[in-house]
Amino acid sequence: MGSIPVIELDAANPAERGRIYGETARAIIHQILGVYKALFGETSGCTWKKILLFLEPYAQKATAFAPDLVEEIEGIAQGAGLSFEEVFAINARSEILLDLGVRSNECSALAVLPEATCNQTTLLAQNWDWHDDILPCQVILKIGGNDVYPPMVTFTEAGQLAKIGMNGSGIGLTVNNLSPDRIRPGVPWILVSRRILTSTHFSQAMGYALSAPAAHPMNFLIAHRDGEAVDIETAPGENHIIFPDGNILSHTNHYLRPCLQFVDQASQDANSSTYIRQHRLQKRLKSMDGRIDVAGIREILKDHFDYPFSICAHNCLRILPDQLPASTGLSIVMDLAAGRIFYNPGNPCQNPVEQIDLAGFFDIPIR
Repeated sequence: MGSIPVIELDAANPAERGRIYGETARAIIHQILGVYKALFGETSGCTWKKILLFLEPYAQKATAFAPDLVEEIEGIAQGAGLSFEEVFAINARSEILLDLGVRSNECSALAVLPEATCNQTTLLAQNWDWHDDILPCQVILKIGGNDVYPPMVTFTEAGQLAKIGMNGSGIGLTVNNLSPDRIRPGVPWILVSRRILTSTHFSQAMGYALSAPAAHPMNFLIAHRDGEAVDIETAPGENHIIFPDGNILSHTNHYLRPCLQFVDQASQDANSSTYIRQHRLQKRLKSMDGRIDVAGIREILKDHFDYPFSICAHNCLRILPDQLPASTGLSIVMDLAAGRIFYNPGNPCQNPVEQIDLAGFFDIPIR
């Protein structure tokens, strides 16, 4: 798998920023839309027109939550030559799939505070796991700041507003899918992620994760370059706040805190890998405490225990033919203090690492 294209977006106006994004990534956005159309149709048996009707309550909630981001989606649609509903569907793909009853084990994430690292920095990392056909459709958005929002860099799917990333205020974000037995119409979590990455303060980032009326339950692992991290498990009517156990924090796809008002469906999944992946993250991080660096984290992200259901996830169709063909599509380590990102598209066991240096973009001292 080749390098992920970088798209620079400096326009202050949301519609114009979106239009430039849509024009630049037009071919990839059309490609990813085709994949999701097929996936939604195969999963539900519904027509594309009927699936788009699912989006109306989500679009209403999104407009009330972040009208500027909805305007940006409209701009993406214009630039890509698509309808607003089609691009909004890419940003609400998790919500659509959850409505259709599709659950999946996605992603292993971790944060390490300076006291546990070799060079006293804050490290945030993730393996992003998803449908194999989506993996070639990734982009890196490099979005300029303004008087309100800091500059940010986010790794996401073409046509989406944000996902994994970091910003010029020292805030980094990773995400994990969760599966309670209750859902609600609300704001697609992609928009919540973008809002978190616009935060200028750690408490503000936490506030967006906690207060947003999100539809799809997600886990937000947020860290700050000055040496703090928090994990926020969300669900309809109930959120959990988890601070680091010592100097490390990790999360996969099940709730770590007791669920009082709902049932965690991960506990009822006969094929769930989330528990062993979380155990492996904790075990390997604790064994390296005080000596953790980027190279060490990358070795953890290559972990193949219980392959293919491992931290470095591989397609399991040969074993479970009824599952989505999913694999690790991005492995990323962010050094928040240095403003440096190490990543590779695809499985970290197979692909070389690439690097982005953002000290100048974020106006922080070079380390």
